[in-house]
Amino acid sequence: MGADGPAWSEAVGRDVGSVLIARLQAEADDVLAAVEYLRSVPSADISRLGIAGWSLGGIVTLFAASRSRSFRAAVDQAGGVLMWRFSPALQAALTQAARAVTCPVLLMDAQNDAAPEAIPTLSQVMDAAGLPHRLIMYPPFTPTAQEAAVAPGHLLFSAEGLPIWGRDAIGFFDAYLRR
Repeated sequence: MGADGPAWSEAVGRDVGSVLIARLQAEADDVLAAVEYLRSVPSADISRLGIAGWSLGGIVTLFAASRSRSFRAAVDQAGGVLMWRFSPALQAALTQAARAVTCPVLLMDAQNDAAPEAIPTLSQVMDAAGLPHRLIMYPPFTPTAQEAAVAPGHLLFSAEGLPIWGRDAIGFFDAYLRR
């Protein structure tokens, strides 16, 4: 994530509260700064911006999309799922972001991720707020190479899982970003 400033491990350590949220919001600041930069690029069509992220990137995706009307579509792949059960601060921040997003959002996760209730919870928040979104919960996924500390379903969004979720993400963006 961000090139400037302290490394993730130095800045956040094991914090799952305010330090974590501040760092992820700073990452969203970087995304929004990139959007502002694109406004100065003549060949950039900023009327058709989409944003996507997996895991921490999914959190940043929701944070950025909740703070800007620049995006026409967003894809959150398992954002916050690894920390969901032990970070009430993250649950609150993601819930707040889910209520504030104005572009259509595709929420994606696998049924065997670390907290498979997280993404459906955000979908329910968006339902209650009347916000445009789609939820896809994929069947359990087991990668050929397993990382010891990561739920197998979380790795659905690695390159190995692309044949499973790729068409859904591309189709979603295609529906909202084409002219």
